[in-house]
Amino acid sequence: MLKLVNMDKLNIDEAIEFLRNLCDKARWREIKVFASTRIKRLERLRSSKCPVLYIGSTRNLRNRCRDLAGKRHTVFLALLALLATGAEVDYGYKIVASEREASDLEYELKETYKRLYGTYPPLV
Repeated sequence: MLKLVNMDKLNIDEAIEFLRNLCDKARWREIKVFASTRIKRLERLRSSKCPVLYIGSTRNLRNRCRDLAGKRHTVFLALLALLATGAEVDYGYKIVASEREASDLEYELKETYKRLYGTYPPLV
């Protein structure tokens, strides 16, 4: 799980502008296309009442952390924009006994979030 530490100081417009500028400088169409969906996820933060950004499960926490820092994971560009514009993000995890238990827990957490806030976390 990823969550914002300083949600009250979050500047979504600044993060979105950072990401757009980064894409413009790259001048690479595929990055712009990929980033546009991430910008939409950042925009979802405007109406978010909860600091939780992402809920997911993995078999290997080290690999998941590496994935979050690269294009392999859909959260990367949005997370990069948030961090580059001053957001503080924390992560939490729970170790469970099996992949099935991890999958069930992920499902339960996402559904609880959706029931409380009407949608899934912004970066899911």
